[in-house]
Amino acid sequence: MRSEMEKQNLYPPIFFSYPLYEDSIKVALFNEEQPTEWEKVKKYLEKNKYIDNKVARDISGIVHVHKMSRLLKKWTDKGLIIKIEAESKNPRDTKYKLSNIDEMNNS
Repeated sequence: MRSEMEKQNLYPPIFFSYPLYEDSIKVALFNEEQPTEWEKVKKYLEKNKYIDNKVARDISGIVHVHKMSRLLKKWTDKGLIIKIEAESKNPRDTKYKLSNIDEMNNS
């Protein structure tokens, strides 16, 4: 059941049992899609000005640095976010911000 729900990008089931239900189990199934990695990052950027790879991994649940880097590059290439290079040229200091469509159109 869990794997099928995961394949469909649905929230996992929640099981309720003892002490709430003494002789039975109740299962809650949510027919709602989980937010995508982009939706999570966008929501964060709407509240915060910048995001870096580590924070993006923390909020998206992605473990691997390189996988997150590829997603950040993909979103940058699509114009969804803007990459801000660090003065130190250390990739760990690179951050990203949400692109502003009006700002891009005036350029």
